[in-house]
Amino acid sequence: MHMNSAIIEKLTRLTAEEQAILHGRALQRGDYTSSDRFIVNSAKLLEGKELDLRLHTRFVDFPEHGHDYLEFMYVYAGRISHVIGKESVTLERGDIIFLNRHARHSIKRAGQEDIGINFIVSDALLRVIFRRVSNNPVMSGFLSGNFEENGEAEYLFFRTQNNFPIRNLMDNLIFAVVNGTQEVYVGIVELLFSYLAYYSETLANTLRVSSPELKLRRAVAGILERSYPDATLSGLSLSLGYTEAYLSRRIREIFGKPFRLLLQEYRLKAAEELLRTSRLPVEEVIRAVGYENTSHFYRAFQELYGETPHKYRKNHSVS
Repeated sequence: MHMNSAIIEKLTRLTAEEQAILHGRALQRGDYTSSDRFIVNSAKLLEGKELDLRLHTRFVDFPEHGHDYLEFMYVYAGRISHVIGKESVTLERGDIIFLNRHARHSIKRAGQEDIGINFIVSDALLRVIFRRVSNNPVMSGFLSGNFEENGEAEYLFFRTQNNFPIRNLMDNLIFAVVNGTQEVYVGIVELLFSYLAYYSETLANTLRVSSPELKLRRAVAGILERSYPDATLSGLSLSLGYTEAYLSRRIREIFGKPFRLLLQEYRLKAAEELLRTSRLPVEEVIRAVGYENTSHFYRAFQELYGETPHKYRKNHSVS
């Protein structure tokens, strides 16, 4: 379909924000976020809708920012360059980029002829679509990672400038969103994800960037998996190269609990497995997982699993 002239005019006209920028006003972060880290807020942009689009702000370098939602941009005309981590990604007319909610990026100054259309998708709508494309080899893993609480930053860049079916679909999606035809655009987004998997050769680049939080979480978890019987905060901080005070605070922030309780969870989990799968006496299980205080172990185990160690073994043993 060909976009009608009214929609093209709406997509390309200068916004009030752009007119202010051309008159020397700086980009107003408050229009996008209430976060110090410049996390663009979906509630501010969607205003109760499940999907919306907005013209990418031109005439200014858009500073590094993140989103609390999955965003994708379609370049309707011209070209637009993103900087994601150390990668520079330039989209030409007809290209698409998806950024999950863990990704941060900046966008280089776009001129008047550079028309980038940002699609904002609510989590509620995305979950509906996700269920329908769960077998999609290109999109399902990306969507799944978007929902993870401490997931990795990831983007997918599709060179679709020469793919007529996908560009036609994007025109249809723009038309449906501008006209508020919700029952249509849900199906179009679902179809778009299917087309991107079918024309998988258009996937030009993908990048997954581990956040510092995720790296530290994995590092701590890896060490505790291997050495929970004799792990200590001082030993852990030495292994990872942090001070005890800093690591203690970061563990509490990332795991939502202090090191002492985190270590206890690993030890009790190991004890539970030994009780189920081995014939070691309970006293030896207690020593094997690193407990010196037997009564403390009994109390903690019963609190977590609802039974004494002996009763738990009797009811759940597989040996």
